Amino acid sequence: MGCKKRLSLTSGHVKKMSGGKQKKSYLVSLKDKLKKHLQLQSASANQVDRRWLNGFMAAGFHSGLISLTELKLEYMKAHRNAYGERMTEAQEQQLERRLTRLCQMD
Repeated sequence: MGCKKRLSLTSGHVKKMSGGKQKKSYLVSLKDKLKKHLQLQSASANQVDRRWLNGFMAAGFHSGLISLTELKLEYMKAHRNAYGERMTEAQEQQLERRLTRLCQMD
């Protein structure tokens, strides 16, 4: 990914962000959203709605800020931190299918 410049509104000021800063900002946000989502999921007996999280991950992928492999690794790290254990092989395969569907170009 090149050093594309994008505009970002912060405190009413216009600020240019390089591609590297955008990626770092996205990763910080993603880690926080994954942490919150998995904490809710671990405390709930029911499935927690993850549409917003799915959209956030897909947007990051389609904008070139994160790869499919990076999304998978971040999700697996967040899962390990939330549950204190690694994902099972079946959970990992399900995550791969979910991320692949999210990131398909239609």
